[in-house]
Amino acid sequence: MTRDNAGFRTISQDAEITFRGRGRGLLRDAGLRLDVCPLCSQANTPRGAEAGRCAWCAYVPSLDDVEPVRAEDPSHAAE
Repeated sequence: MTRDNAGFRTISQDAEITFRGRGRGLLRDAGLRLDVCPLCSQANTPRGAEAGRCAWCAYVPSLDDVEPVRAEDPSHAAE
């Protein structure tokens, strides 16, 4: 569950997410998987992704920044 200005909202587990519209990750029971860093825009290493921290700039995402990926977002469209 993440919090926004309107109160609480629920994002399903194992859902693809962004961090305020940047980067890419996965919300899991165990925490956040950070695949693309929203700060430095680098693809993360497998170990960094699972740890939920950027291996390049050490960014650690906040649950307050989590947003679900919108289907119409072309930067996250399936290839």
